Amino acid sequence: MRRILACLAVLALVSGCAGVKDAVNPYEENFRCKAKDSDGKCLDTPTAYKEARLPDGQEGEAASNTSQVEAQNSRYKALTDLLEAPETPVLNPPKILRVLLLPYKGENNELFMTRYAYLEIEPSQWVLTEVSEKKP
Repeated sequence: MRRILACLAVLALVSGCAGVKDAVNPYEENFRCKAKDSDGKCLDTPTAYKEARLPDGQEGEAASNTSQVEAQNSRYKALTDLLEAPETPVLNPPKILRVLLLPYKGENNELFMTRYAYLEIEPSQWVLTEVSEKKP
């Protein structure tokens, strides 16, 4: 906060009689649009943004809030349907055993270095078996 006040004080001193406001914003604030009617509209930035998002003249905040709530509700419904689907089968992963093989010398004086071997102990299994038992 002190730095901001110090900067404003320096700006006031540098700008002389112009004042702090003119030093911060040296441009004229009274903007007058010189565009012809056939060239478009002269609007301030917030109004132009609202018209670009809602070109039909809808109420800005009320329409966007309603559409956001509807979109969020549809996403929640789709997620709920996915979570409550009883027909969704689940596959248990296989059980894998990692075996460490220590270095050893082979029959013809070869050297086999340390390595791992991975063995499947139990295969993968379907958890929900009643899905396959149901007939369409």
